[in-house]
Amino acid sequence: MPLTDLIRYFNVADSSEHSSLYLEGERAAAWHNGLRLGSLFQPIVDLRRERVVGHQATLKAQREDGTPVSTEEAYALCPTAESVIHFDRLSRTLHALNFLAQRRHAGGYLQLAVHPRHLKAVQSQHGLVYEAILKRCGLGPEDIVLDIDADEFQHNPYLGDALNNYRQRGYRLALCESGIQAGNTKLLALRPDILKLRLTEGNMLAEIVRSDGIAIELTGIDSGQDFRRANAVGADLGQGKLFGRPQSDCQPTHSSHGVAYNPHNPSGASP
Repeated sequence: MPLTDLIRYFNVADSSEHSSLYLEGERAAAWHNGLRLGSLFQPIVDLRRERVVGHQATLKAQREDGTPVSTEEAYALCPTAESVIHFDRLSRTLHALNFLAQRRHAGGYLQLAVHPRHLKAVQSQHGLVYEAILKRCGLGPEDIVLDIDADEFQHNPYLGDALNNYRQRGYRLALCESGIQAGNTKLLALRPDILKLRLTEGNMLAEIVRSDGIAIELTGIDSGQDFRRANAVGADLGQGKLFGRPQSDCQPTHSSHGVAYNPHNPSGASP
């Protein structure tokens, strides 16, 4: 279905008077409570094959005068559980539409966050509504990796049920931990598909606890030295400035003939 038809469909299906999707050039954009919303994509690289395999989607929010608004500021404007559910789904619908618009050139998977307030507000059937949105876009849960904030396990006793709901529907799950700690065995016990950790100066990378079947993804890989550190501990996936900053266009993962390729060399060496 053309992007314009999808935008029209979702606008008709949305009963809210506070938001709408619209076409901006070749991309979808949205208006919500005085904010203009767009999508940014940052490549995710398979560190062993040095190939782009997916993209992390993040929200770009601005006031009408162009003043940027952080993601957390945008969510703070949602006063109720119902409003945050709506805004979170609107944001993820926007990302799906903009990812879909580029799939001819950008394959792989789409990785995006589910906001902690959304997880608390939805009581059951997690991922059901978004699955219907994805199918309308010609995507499915198997095309998606959902980022879940690991810190929420201390505050939301029902988060395990949410993970099971998502997993049963076919979504892949990435548990995100703000620091690399030796104590991440509790997270590995939850059996995510990906354990997502932040690479910063002074991290004790040797303390990463591994488990078969769970990929380690490191963010903050901004230099060739960071890339070598990540490879030294056997990390599987990486994000960072070295591979590309967040932007509206995804990096191509396939040639025009459908052959997977990656024109960049993440190690920082010449091809």
